[in-house]
This record gives sequence, C-alpha cells and structure tokens, in this order.
Amino acid sequence: MKLGPFKNIVILTGAGISAESGINTFRDSNGLWEQHRMEDVATPEAFKRDPQLVWRFYSMRRLQAAHAHPNRAHEALVKFARTPGHEVHLITQNVDDLHHRADPTDHLPPLCMHGSLNQSRCVNCGTIYFDDHAYFNLKGDYAPQGTILCTPSQKASMDYLHQYKLDYRDFLPLSPCCKAAIRPHIVWFGEIPFHMTKINNLLTDADLFVSIGTSGQVYPAAGFLQIAKMSGATTVCINKEAIPQSQWIDHFIQGHASVEVPKFFESLT
Repeated sequence: MKLGPFKNIVILTGAGISAESGINTFRDSNGLWEQHRMEDVATPEAFKRDPQLVWRFYSMRRLQAAHAHPNRAHEALVKFARTPGHEVHLITQNVDDLHHRADPTDHLPPLCMHGSLNQSRCVNCGTIYFDDHAYFNLKGDYAPQGTILCTPSQKASMDYLHQYKLDYRDFLPLSPCCKAAIRPHIVWFGEIPFHMTKINNLLTDADLFVSIGTSGQVYPAAGFLQIAKMSGATTVCINKEAIPQSQWIDHFIQGHASVEVPKFFESLT
C-alpha cells in the first residue's frame, strides 16, 4: 500500500499493541478485571470505599507492566517519527509506559489520555507525582517495592513521590503536599479522559489518522476515526479483528500489530 504524502499524522494506540508485549487487557469474557469487578477497582467510589483493594489491583498492574518490554510495533512508531518531512503525534489509551521505554529520547511523546501507571496524584489538590512503587505484591500481600516504570531522571526530580519522607495511613502513603490520600493517576470509569482539547485539535488537523490495536468499544476514543474522517483525513485501522467503525475506515489492515505496524509505516517512507 502506497499512501501519501502526509504532513500531519495522528496515531491512536489501544490495548492490542501492548497485548503482544504481555500486558493483560484485564477484561475477560465475564466483564471482570483479573477477577475484580470494574466497580470495585476502577471508580472513584471504589477508592473511597476500599483504597487498599484499589491499590492492590494497581500494584499488580505496575508489576506486570514493569516485566513487559516494548515490541516491534512500539519501535516502528518511534523509527517513523524520526524520519523528516512530517509531524507525528501519538495518542494512547494504554497506561503502561511501553511507548516511553521504546523512545528514551522523546521523539514521539504520547498523550496518555487514560493516565499512566507511573504516576499518582493527591486527592485533595490534584498534585501529580511520579510514582512507580507497587505497594502490594502479586499475592496481594503488603510488600512495597520500586519498579522500572520511572526513568532515572524522573526519580531524580522533585516530582518523584519517594524523594520525600512520607507519612502513611493504613499502609498507604499520604501526599507530601496535603498529607492526603494519593490515588493512581488513572482515568477511572465515569471520569473525563485527559488532554481532550488537544486531542480534538490534532484530529481535526490530521491528514492521516492511524488506529492501532483498538477495540472501538471505549468512548471517546471510539469516536476518533469518525472525527478524523469527517475532518478530511485518510483513515487506517490496524487490528486483529474488525471494529464497529468500519464506515469511517479507508484502509483496514488485519493482523498482529508487531507485524503489520512496521510494514505499514515503512510503506510511508
């Protein structure tokens, strides 16, 4: 496939690109996340009701993300972003740091619309800290440990939570700023995703929009293909199976992201 030339390229990645690195998509056929109901681990109400359960779940996610590695799809996006002649912007629904680890020089910094596993924030004032600690192990026992989810520069910054002498309540750290509870810096169900104004501007200005590994089930990201297409972009979807937004897709490429993403972006250079 030979497309282009394109000047403004916007890429959206979903769980499918990270699944090939061993990151669980968490939701199974029963609608459970690792045997937890979404209402119990991924809502503001759940955190108010049982913060330890929520932190057990997100500690597990941090540990699993730390053991994963970027794959050829992550690397191909960075390689393409380094080629001259176009602007490339990356939006991700994923909260792992695999895009960051594939791109240590920040050629393609992602807009993490659902937050990031390597950050936490104060529930009182909203101050965001880098925080890569898992406070519980995979068995659910209290066993705080650091991971590789924060870079050395992040760990050396004043924004790194564990630079501070922390107070604890019920085994969980309190924020240095307000001595209040901290929560994962993750968009939970019922909350508005981050960076939406910037994302909408990118979509309307794009002349190529590429969706990779997305289910087409989670809004607002499920509407990005339509926005881009109606704004005049050529639209491409790379996924293992068809998604509901077929009417807004100009080119559908079926297959594994680690195989098809490198091939597609090589065809653009």
